[in-house]
Amino acid sequence: MKKIIAALILPVFLAGCAFMGPPKGLSQSVLEEAKRQIRSKGPVPLTAGVMKVEITPPVGTPLAGYSKRRSNPSTGIRDPLYVRTVVLSDGEDTVVLVSADLLLFPNPLANSIVDKLWKELKIPRRAIILTGTHTHSGAGSIASEFLYEIVFGRYRGDVAEGIAARVTWAVRQALEHQELIRWGVAEQKRLLFGLTENRMAMTGFVDPALSVFLVESMDGHPLAVLVNAAAHPTLMDSQDLRFSADYPGELARVIETTYPRAVCLFMNGAAGDLRPRGDIGTTPDERIRRFGQALAEGTVGMINQMSFQTKGNLAAWGRQIQLPPPQLHLGPIPVHPGIGQFMRPVSLYQNLVALDDVIFVPLQGEMTADLGWDLKLKLSAQGLHPLLLGYANGYFGYAVTPKQYKNGSYEAWMTWYGPDFGEFLIQKIQQLVDLYSTKK
Repeated sequence: MKKIIAALILPVFLAGCAFMGPPKGLSQSVLEEAKRQIRSKGPVPLTAGVMKVEITPPVGTPLAGYSKRRSNPSTGIRDPLYVRTVVLSDGEDTVVLVSADLLLFPNPLANSIVDKLWKELKIPRRAIILTGTHTHSGAGSIASEFLYEIVFGRYRGDVAEGIAARVTWAVRQALEHQELIRWGVAEQKRLLFGLTENRMAMTGFVDPALSVFLVESMDGHPLAVLVNAAAHPTLMDSQDLRFSADYPGELARVIETTYPRAVCLFMNGAAGDLRPRGDIGTTPDERIRRFGQALAEGTVGMINQMSFQTKGNLAAWGRQIQLPPPQLHLGPIPVHPGIGQFMRPVSLYQNLVALDDVIFVPLQGEMTADLGWDLKLKLSAQGLHPLLLGYANGYFGYAVTPKQYKNGSYEAWMTWYGPDFGEFLIQKIQQLVDLYSTKK
């Protein structure tokens, strides 16, 4: 009976209750206000601070990622979980980039951290990007809604509050220990070719690109290595009840060993239907090691050939957007939109961060590779270097193409806002990007 109940409510297990009231102020004036948030100062010197803090919860806390674990308690630690952050400032604007070894930041937890960063450090919401690496062996018990608990396990306030406190402390430390920096960005378009696959279709599209955004000291020591690639961290076996950062943890271990002053922030991309190939190793440990080290080797190669800038212009802007009507299902039964609006958020806050032509694009959920590639092409055509950051600033389900939605896969069932939700998100992102292009 429990299996039947779980199957019926799985499509809405991450609904959350953020922004449940009617959205306000979603007129053209909101877009104009977002444009006013973009301040052009010309190339100026930049400072940055970094911090890494362990967030592994006590053994016995459930893991988040596989519902088939049935919220059983964890039994040990394969490798520690961390939150890593880099704070960038140009003297007027300060932005915060966070990568945590979590499945994702549930909406209540993301909102709590954003509120703390504003109240304690006066960092506005538009300047914050919180991402989970999407490891399926991260901390559970961090969301209080019943539907979350199917995947995260029973809520424990001490675990959620502890992670929020550690993220806030890490940002504070990074903010208080900044230094002059130089920066660079690079991409290898086919680095992951042959290492990833599309889990929705054997011949489905994959994005084999890997991008690296590097912050280093003026004397040439890497401080923050932000690695952006698209693949589900699901190499840990679902039956293994040990905490693990999966392949992003191996990537970070290699990079932080190679560059002792650096923190390595892995930020997943449009990975909704992508995963590492299973045949890259015979055991989970071997697959994690090989995939993580492949990313690390590519990252080091790009760092060794990267050119740098010593100045730049930061910008952060955003707005609240109303979401489309819900199109939820309980198993085969459609849910009336009037009821669905009480089962998931009705609006979300959408923001962008840019440093000159590098644009950081938070994706509040799981966008499939086809949609992500389309968005990359659109932004690249505008002379921008886009970094798509998945599992960012909360969670709002999957975003698939209409064709993928029609095929009725797991990803389609987990698309809460209908077959056109992906294109809707891309359109809204494009509106914000156009504000930046016009202002520049």
